[in-house]
Amino acid sequence: MFLLKLHDLIKYNYENGLYSKGYSYRFNNSNSLSDFDKGKFQAQTDYQSGKAFKHYPKLLFEFLNFVFFRKMQEIVNFINGYNYEMRRLQKMDKN
Repeated sequence: MFLLKLHDLIKYNYENGLYSKGYSYRFNNSNSLSDFDKGKFQAQTDYQSGKAFKHYPKLLFEFLNFVFFRKMQEIVNFINGYNYEMRRLQKMDKN
């Protein structure tokens, strides 16, 4: 129960821009992007601002998603989008 409430609080705060202090952030209508696209967008923002890519514990969230009957699917989708775009940008840098 606690993790579900925490997830809802974090998602609400994120969508309302409360985590953008001191961070490169461009406002988008939160309903216009999927969670996967939000992850891709965050990876692009990190790349363009010169920040190091983040490591998200994907396996942990996939496990929690399974345990809590897919209640963490938004986070898993965000991580998948972030990792996809990170790999694409790193591959582009190598060429």
